[in-house]
Amino acid sequence: MRILHWIAALIAAALGTYILGVIVNSQFVMNAHGVPISFSDRLNMTAFDVSNMYLYLVIIVVTFLLGFLIAALVRRFVPSLAGVAYPVAGAAAIATALGLMWMQFQTIPISGARSTAGFLAQVVAGGVGGWIFAKIVGQRADKQA
Repeated sequence: MRILHWIAALIAAALGTYILGVIVNSQFVMNAHGVPISFSDRLNMTAFDVSNMYLYLVIIVVTFLLGFLIAALVRRFVPSLAGVAYPVAGAAAIATALGLMWMQFQTIPISGARSTAGFLAQVVAGGVGGWIFAKIVGQRADKQA
């Protein structure tokens, strides 16, 4: 059962990061054009992106899996970092994924992350996902104690 809880936490964290990251990405892309866009158009474009950028979700899940496994090891050997291990791992996972995309493609396919602010916004979304993961995994640990 413990592994199922961990997987559920991973999925919840990835979905949280995906939704937040795609919303932020959409707004950065729309703002880059410098033209006024109505709220309803923003909402429609954002909803379209959330429903169609699913490959980004796959990337988030894979990088979070690796990042959170590393964070679990760090927590075991350096208990003083337990409170920040997963949020830092989530942020680092997204930064690493975007960096690897740049290295592979010489561009970042997540176009809203091509500016420094957009990149940092995606990294913050990863940190939020790590926080979500920590809260869910921590609830399980609290119940077992």
